[in-house]
Amino acid sequence: MTTSIRPWAEGDLALLMRANDPVMTEFLGGPEAEEKVRERHEKYLRFAQLETAGIFAIEHDGVAVGGVNWWQSEWHDEATLETGWFVVPEVQGRGVAAAGVSAALDDARARSERRRILAFPATANHPSNRLCARVGFERIGEERFPYRDTELHVAVWSLDLGPRT
Repeated sequence: MTTSIRPWAEGDLALLMRANDPVMTEFLGGPEAEEKVRERHEKYLRFAQLETAGIFAIEHDGVAVGGVNWWQSEWHDEATLETGWFVVPEVQGRGVAAAGVSAALDDARARSERRRILAFPATANHPSNRLCARVGFERIGEERFPYRDTELHVAVWSLDLGPRT
């Protein structure tokens, strides 16, 4: 069984729609309107063309089962990178998300000038917090974080990407 990432593509809209259900969005403030998901898909397609972001589908045994992204961001007036991810329920708990996130971190390490990357999973999202620790992030605090049309209580995880490869 192999897990890899590939650039986000037009056909990945169905995957994004699938991720927009109540179970998958429990820690993100709930599902979005279909129009918002379509807008995010178009944004992903545009960002996938930039050198300042990595927008990927996660594939497990050749089937798209999730997404992982990194992009330029700012946190407390510091120029950083930020990352986020999802995988569908049937592959959760198998290391698929960790493999996808690790591959995206390798991409950020190779392509970005920025060396600090942050992740902001909800404090109650224990699987995502464990994933952060598993792939090498250090938990540096908690804060309120604006997201979509709500505010989340998140853990702040930081990773130094090291020298550019």
